[in-house]
Amino acid sequence: LFLARPPAPRARRPDGEFVVGFLGSLKPWHGIEILLEAFKVLRERSASYRLLLVGEGPLRSVVEDFCHAHRLTDSVTITGAVPHRAVPEHLARMDVGVAPYPDLPLFYFSPLKIFEYAAAGVPIVASASGQISDVLVHRESALLHPPGRVGKVVKHIELLRTSPDLGVRLARRARRKVARGYTWDRLAARVLAMVAGARRQRLVG
Repeated sequence: LFLARPPAPRARRPDGEFVVGFLGSLKPWHGIEILLEAFKVLRERSASYRLLLVGEGPLRSVVEDFCHAHRLTDSVTITGAVPHRAVPEHLARMDVGVAPYPDLPLFYFSPLKIFEYAAAGVPIVASASGQISDVLVHRESALLHPPGRVGKVVKHIELLRTSPDLGVRLARRARRKVARGYTWDRLAARVLAMVAGARRQRLVG
């Protein structure tokens, strides 16, 4: 996680662009189709929106076909796979980081992307799925929505574009939450403590 230094405040761009960002692999269970539908609606409302997809995956052709069909090609950037050291510069371009997971019957994982967004000071719009709603709180450290709800994704991104101060507050709180308990150092220390505890119990037993 990129917590070495506080992120710089996001300045409003002279051209008014608002970059919706996604970091991760382009796979069905990451909600790529939901994000595309939401972005189509956003572009219908304002030409200021841009979509930045940082990653690669089997749905890349689906994304490209969708953009071509809806004349969105000029407003969407797909970086493809990038080295980990290059991720911060892409996160710095985002005005909002999205994790639009669909309604999955077994959502058991804690997505790394929300921690990367938070550590980089990017306001978050995400599905209230699995551990996401354990880590983030709606309207306190992120804007959360029921999984698969395109309309809610649109509403929350629009809210952040029109209320930049809200985005700043959410991002600061999310970053503090991540810094307190979800850095690699803290997670490693927790695992080592668990191993040490198990070893002591084994010796006592």
